[in-house]
Amino acid sequence: MQRYRNQILAGLLFMSMVLIAVIAITGAGELASQLQDFPLWIFIPVFLLKCVNWALRYIEWRYFLGVIGVRTVRRGPSSPGDPPTIRERDSVVLWLAGLTLSISPGKLAEVLKALVLKNLTGMEFSRGAPVVFLERLVDGLAVIPLTTAALLTVAGSFDRASDLSINTVTAILLGTTIALGVGIAIIQYRPLALGMLDQVKKLPILRRFEGAIRNLYESSYDLVKLRHLLPTILLGLGAYTTDCIGFYLILRGLGMDGTWTLFGQATFILGFSVIVASLSTLPGGAGGRELTIGAMLTSMVGLSKTDAGTATFLISIFQLWVGVLLGLIVIALFRHILFPPSLEADVAAYEAAHQTR
Repeated sequence: MQRYRNQILAGLLFMSMVLIAVIAITGAGELASQLQDFPLWIFIPVFLLKCVNWALRYIEWRYFLGVIGVRTVRRGPSSPGDPPTIRERDSVVLWLAGLTLSISPGKLAEVLKALVLKNLTGMEFSRGAPVVFLERLVDGLAVIPLTTAALLTVAGSFDRASDLSINTVTAILLGTTIALGVGIAIIQYRPLALGMLDQVKKLPILRRFEGAIRNLYESSYDLVKLRHLLPTILLGLGAYTTDCIGFYLILRGLGMDGTWTLFGQATFILGFSVIVASLSTLPGGAGGRELTIGAMLTSMVGLSKTDAGTATFLISIFQLWVGVLLGLIVIALFRHILFPPSLEADVAAYEAAHQTR
């Protein structure tokens, strides 16, 4: 467990350094002055929109659990012979804790989320782990069309951009889409995937894990079927739309005129920053997100350095820090549910297997 704690602490340290860098670049005095003049009432709808985002993403998580055969119940464990179950409260607690686990470098601590799921439900780790990572896949599949649609409406804004061309943005969007599409196609084309799994038997190092790897594939195959991806992508679209509205309100609070162009710019900038943050694999996407948002606000929207820095600071708080702090509170309050003594054996077994590869 110490390993995962260290990863989360490393993520928190890195995120803090990025936030300090945003403050330094903006100017602490200028940022403080802007925040004093910022209409505080805007924080209320922005936070409520974030709550809607979390609710939609939790429904997505709950849906994926159902796909792999985990029933969510209101109370009580399952009887012998029943399918794996998880109490609604425990499911919510685990998902909220994941808001903090996701900030580890390369999101490695999210493995712990899958181990906790195994401990709570009895579901094999190799069966439940894909749910954790499919959440990230759906995030990408949801944000790409939203960002692309926004790009079509604000393409003219790139006339003022000096360091980022529309061709570069298009290439990143297209490349990410192709990469995700190829990955899904490989999983869904069973003859190819099963053929690759058969080769695992021939590799001495991986032969002992052949059963777990095959179980991992079967779970992934079920999760990325079109009938499961479509509803979850729609949930993801709704979730990211709430974030874009929140970002738009923050820009309005900085004195920008409320226009459809501004909303399109806010949607594109936030969506593209999410893609850049995901590709960077930095803790919580910090650094890549802030750099992208700040640069685009000045070049596309025409904000001053102070206004762009203030907007970047505020959206970082609501896009990342609020969730991370909420996850830390949940972990502290429900530690006995998330990390009981019985989890130590699962963690030890996973780490032992990982070290032998």
